Amino acid sequence: MSEYKIAVVNSSSFGQVFTEHWKELEEIGEVKRFMLPTDIDGKSLAAKLKGYNIIIASVTPMFDQEFFDNTEGLLLISRHGIGFNNVDIKAAKEHGVKVAIVPQLVERDSVAENELANLMTLVRQTVAAAERERDDRYEDRAEFMGNELSGKTFGVIGCGNIGSRVAELFSVFGGQVFIADPDPKAPEGWLKNHNVQRVDLDTLLKNCDYVSLNASLNDGNYHLINAEKVAEMKKGAYICNNARGALVDETAILDGIKSGQLSGYAADAVEVEPVRASHPFLHNDRVLLTPHTSAYTYECLHGMGEKCVSDVKNLIANKPLVRELTSTLA
Repeated sequence: MSEYKIAVVNSSSFGQVFTEHWKELEEIGEVKRFMLPTDIDGKSLAAKLKGYNIIIASVTPMFDQEFFDNTEGLLLISRHGIGFNNVDIKAAKEHGVKVAIVPQLVERDSVAENELANLMTLVRQTVAAAERERDDRYEDRAEFMGNELSGKTFGVIGCGNIGSRVAELFSVFGGQVFIADPDPKAPEGWLKNHNVQRVDLDTLLKNCDYVSLNASLNDGNYHLINAEKVAEMKKGAYICNNARGALVDETAILDGIKSGQLSGYAADAVEVEPVRASHPFLHNDRVLLTPHTSAYTYECLHGMGEKCVSDVKNLIANKPLVRELTSTLA
């Protein structure tokens, strides 16, 4: 029997579409899928995963200090994604656990394209109109008025890997694109070539018809878009968010829509997941919410799965891991 036991935690996609990834891991050791409460405490999580020395992890649950303090024999957490907010990297390193993530380019196009798709779907009321047609109510079509994107002003908050791609897609519509990011990682000439201008956050909010959130979540930008920021925005603006739900104060978003300050909100993530039917976003016609599916393209899921499998193989072969966060932590 192999010494390796591999836990796939809270990922409903790994090994499902691309079954070869699961089979490759089975050639290495025992593999089991765990679907655990997103808010499970660290000690209980460690107990559930006792005996497993490799974890393929989704966006939940939290692998915090308490988890690492109560686990032993764990060698690797390979994130099935590019984010790592749910892993305490410092605690992992203290306990000798390697943590690796998917390279950002794997998700870049998939997430950015989904963000634009969600935004356009909301703006043109595509889902509501299609449902009315399905109900044999063609004559209601005049109710579904929308807005154009061509020639409008766009804002991108957080212009890294995915945000820069969103900015590129926005530039196709011929309007001005603003970005707010203290250190956008863009190649020389990128700003000029894509008609992109860097401004401060307040200037962006006051001038943009469409605002895209792509910032990483940290202590400094929790509820970055709150009631005060919503009040600063151009009246009638739309917000789209495919980054992290906690970047916005959800009550402020709903209040902004109710008052008419915001025209709508399209998001692929909320602050607390999974989303249940009682969530107020799901009961507002000016909100379009999808269940964290931005990375759900065949191309992206294949690349993510390949990366996780390669992490496991490289660990066993004592080779360096690509995008290993614990190796760069001071």
